[in-house]
Amino acid sequence: MQTKLKVLDLFYGVVFGSLFPLFHFAARSFARRERGHDIADQIANAFMDVQPRYLEAILANTAQVVGLKPTHPLVDRTARDMVRQHARAWVDFFFYGQRPVEAALTQFANIEGMDRFDAAMAEGKGVILLTAHAGNFELGGILLRSRNLKVHAVYKPDHFEAVERLREGMRAQGGVVGIPVDGVGFSTLPLVKLLREGALVGMQGDRDFSLNGVPVPFFGREVPFPRGPWELAAMTGAPIVTSFFYTDEDRHFHAHFGEPIRVLGGRGERQASIETGMRAYVADLEALIRRHPSQWYCFYPFWDDPARNTS
Repeated sequence: MQTKLKVLDLFYGVVFGSLFPLFHFAARSFARRERGHDIADQIANAFMDVQPRYLEAILANTAQVVGLKPTHPLVDRTARDMVRQHARAWVDFFFYGQRPVEAALTQFANIEGMDRFDAAMAEGKGVILLTAHAGNFELGGILLRSRNLKVHAVYKPDHFEAVERLREGMRAQGGVVGIPVDGVGFSTLPLVKLLREGALVGMQGDRDFSLNGVPVPFFGREVPFPRGPWELAAMTGAPIVTSFFYTDEDRHFHAHFGEPIRVLGGRGERQASIETGMRAYVADLEALIRRHPSQWYCFYPFWDDPARNTS
């Protein structure tokens, strides 16, 4: 079994190591990003044919979101559309990441809550910008760069090194400073320092890589969400602002910044404040996914993650 997994890792490493750089290069020459979307759709369709185990997990997640059986035709259509939307998000990241920031700004049909975000930044305590693997969060860096803001993005490195090298280069080009973590545990000192200097720290809030998250109801079932961003907010006093970036049917971008969430209280009250804040974030995320179920990119069993079932 281990030998088979190593062979698969080697195979996909070669595929992603050549495919992504070529696609990145080709994106420079696309006169219209729709051409890239067409190619992305073909790649996504092929991916589902050769990796049915991922499609099975996506079907299970989608079924939970829409409240239907995994075999329902709507679930199948939504799940397959999710894979295509994910591929298109990469195209947009490549396409606009290599062009003047104004090119991306013209595609934003709506930016909601920027005044709330600005007010939180003005407090001088730094801001934790909490997003999710939904929509095209990479475009957030481009939007904030247009406002002369630098995002320090905390991320878990991609399984494929070639993909991560390319993504990191694109982040740097977009004015985003990457801060890698291993998902097991990491020092918060650099993040604390940044926030106390009034910096902007971007984090993902929907995947509990550390396996010590707080269970929160999500589409009818409790599932752990990571506590890291909330503990960091408690340590520093920095407000958390939820942020989501998604695409409409006309392929225009939308940005949403939520009301600032603060973790308050002494040691005894802190946990209750964290849980209240997490529920507000999860409710915001759930509302987005209900509107755009094919733009939540989760390729593993979210509610029945085998990593949590090791006993």
